[in-house]
Amino acid sequence: MQLGRSRSTRLDVPAAAKARAFTSGFTAGLPELHLLRLTLSTSGGRVLSENTYWRHRTPEAMRALGGLPDARLTVTALGRTRKGDREEVRVRVGNRGRAVAAMTRLSLREARGGDRVLPTLYSDNYLWLLPGESRTVTLFWPRTAAHAGLTVRAEPFNGSPVSAGA
Repeated sequence: MQLGRSRSTRLDVPAAAKARAFTSGFTAGLPELHLLRLTLSTSGGRVLSENTYWRHRTPEAMRALGGLPDARLTVTALGRTRKGDREEVRVRVGNRGRAVAAMTRLSLREARGGDRVLPTLYSDNYLWLLPGESRTVTLFWPRTAAHAGLTVRAEPFNGSPVSAGA
């Protein structure tokens, strides 16, 4: 799903340095509220960083976020392992709907009662998933407490939460 054209610039940037790539202005063809995704990749195409933003011309345009259609997500556990003093689970979160899944928040929860497992670290969170897009995320937590059953919950801003056993 693309509202505007893609732009890319090749830069050679040393570690811990910065460089100006380009600016992305508000052109006449863009809606008042639109999505902007910035991706930093290696020369081999490996994604190092991806950031997604809602841009708006006026504060009133942001009200359209409240009217987003519902997103339809899937969550699949890909495997759980123990590594030293922690456990981890990899999950795949997918958007099978026609709407952007906005600010999808992940959480690790006890299967009984739904309490969050804290502390939990995430390789990524608050995901923006375009229609048909999916992302693999790893969750880490200490093995200090016994957990009978765990689930990973994915809850988009604009839709119902879904869960999968971890």
